[in-house]
Amino acid sequence: MVIGYRLYNKAASPKQVSAEAKNLLLQLVRTYWSADTPPQHISVDKDSSGAPVLTVDGQPLYCSLTHKSGCIAAAFSATTRIGIDLENLNTDKTYQRIRNAYRHGFLADTELTRDAFFYRWTLAEAFAKASGIPLLEVLEKPLKEQQASAKYFQIRSFLLCAYQASLPEKSREITLHHLEADNQRQ
Repeated sequence: MVIGYRLYNKAASPKQVSAEAKNLLLQLVRTYWSADTPPQHISVDKDSSGAPVLTVDGQPLYCSLTHKSGCIAAAFSATTRIGIDLENLNTDKTYQRIRNAYRHGFLADTELTRDAFFYRWTLAEAFAKASGIPLLEVLEKPLKEQQASAKYFQIRSFLLCAYQASLPEKSREITLHHLEADNQRQ
């Protein structure tokens, strides 16, 4: 899995953030495509649930997008289902109600600390994206097994979780890249 991220203006509208996330995914594929020849046609559409659908030269690939005020990230993989999620750790929210409500669900087998919450929350969101299981269903069950297929990155005040539905040793093959604004769009 290849992940790219970019910091952006927090005042951007939701429409602008969505467009930037799509553009980031296109830039990521153009920059880190590993085939012998560069891709000729890349498209990003949405499926009926609103999830991104990436096609490169007629071949569907796995992809995931995420954003939090001030940061966007995009990922793609040719080999396995993936999901990424991003949270800003600089928040005053305690999420105490969620932590109490799901202490036997996605937070099982972990301390109910703020940090543990964010690690499990980003995993729950990333796993939901990769599996297609609705988030509320994911939150109701422990995520101990999924933890082995997750990799975490700290990007300034943001925590990014990358989950891929494959063997845990494949998590070492997840790479993160900081991408500046795409030169073709400047």
